[in-house]
Amino acid sequence: MFYEFSHRHTPCVVDGTEDVVILSRETKATTVMGKEYVYNGVFSPESLVNRGSLVQTEETFLVLTLRKTVDQDNYCSLVKTNAVVEVQRYQREYDSNYNPIGDAEFVSVSADVACFAQYVTAQLRQQEPGLLPNTVFVLQLQTSVDVKDPQDSSLAERERIVMGGKTYQVDVVDRIKYPNLLHIQLSEDRR
Repeated sequence: MFYEFSHRHTPCVVDGTEDVVILSRETKATTVMGKEYVYNGVFSPESLVNRGSLVQTEETFLVLTLRKTVDQDNYCSLVKTNAVVEVQRYQREYDSNYNPIGDAEFVSVSADVACFAQYVTAQLRQQEPGLLPNTVFVLQLQTSVDVKDPQDSSLAERERIVMGGKTYQVDVVDRIKYPNLLHIQLSEDRR
């Protein structure tokens, strides 16, 4: 099927590799979120696309799901990214003898990270009962982004995410919900 619709091919970049995709909107969407952010994409059988891939056309997308069609095309559900964030970690600098230099502070570990951010509403809380009471945003981003779980014993403070000039505390890093994507819960940063 992919090759039969060459007139609909859109050039794209999948995780840094040039490719082509047939993009369409999710036709069964009933919410603004579904109508605006959820897309379907069909890639050739030879494409390197995978769950969690970053697909760039004029817009940037994250691949949520992937399945093979009967023609072996790669049929994907994509979500359009709507935010660029920075991940910060609380760290201290050390000299060559491992003596601490200055005070510990939040430093950037990943910047300009494209992601899908969703504000937590009462409706979202009904749809996703696993949300913490203090969660204000959920993010989906690639697993290649260095975000540590708040339970990690090497952390002195929970990591934070800077989005739109405001800082948020990382409360949950779920690596299971979406294969090859991180599902992160953020709360207001009160530090």
